[in-house]
Amino acid sequence: MCRAAKTKQALDELYLFIEKGTPDGYEERFRDAADEYVNIRAGEVVLKIQQVPHAVFTREGENLKMEHEITLRQALLGFEIELEHLDGHKFKLTKPPGQVTQSGEIQRIPGEGMPKYGNNSDFGDLFVTYHVKSPASFTEGQRTMLR
Repeated sequence: MCRAAKTKQALDELYLFIEKGTPDGYEERFRDAADEYVNIRAGEVVLKIQQVPHAVFTREGENLKMEHEITLRQALLGFEIELEHLDGHKFKLTKPPGQVTQSGEIQRIPGEGMPKYGNNSDFGDLFVTYHVKSPASFTEGQRTMLR
């Protein structure tokens, strides 16, 4: 009677540290890390970073973009809105009273973008496009006040 021998193949492990701010499409190559066969040299393993879309932020290099809807009241009277960033820290969108925010206006917030690749202590900028939500109707009192 013949028994099939069970053999364990040791799996090689590859380690890759993905630095904060690594750009989309970045490739790391591991030479001679793929399978090898008799008379065939071991191949190359290529790991490619693929950015996953986010519901709020869009990445453009080291900068981030987002859109934020504000009320007509906020657009006319100013605002301070606290939001959560990708890494969980809080940041504020602010417009002081007396400065009107236009729909489509873009505000640049320095240092709130992605970490710069190769220099994690430096960050890109965040660009926020505001959209003003207009009310569907006004009450008589609101119309009088606006006049």
